[in-house]
Amino acid sequence: MSWFFKKKKEESEPSNDLHKEFIDRSFNRPQVLFKHSHKCGTSTWVLREFKQMLEGSDCSFDFELINVFDKRPLSNELARVLDIPHQSPQVLILKNGQVIDHASHGDILQLDLKQSLC
Repeated sequence: MSWFFKKKKEESEPSNDLHKEFIDRSFNRPQVLFKHSHKCGTSTWVLREFKQMLEGSDCSFDFELINVFDKRPLSNELARVLDIPHQSPQVLILKNGQVIDHASHGDILQLDLKQSLC
């Protein structure tokens, strides 16, 4: 393995505590985590549509796009800690330290953002 690929992998791996930041921040503002695969057409389509849904929301929240290829350790850790099996695309909505809503694939577009975020 070349130095470039080793360095790239090291840079893309988050600290073991990164998932805690999302949970901690959810006590102040809801956190919307979108697990995305840029290699998946469904994920790209759902992300585009979901961003339009978010733009139409007048609620206060933080949005984090998690590329599952670049941030696989984070994605896996979130699945383990939050006890929600990994999917892609997948949305997790955290509020007050808990997942209050989540969906995968096309079901993401059925989420009631006003109820979850406001």
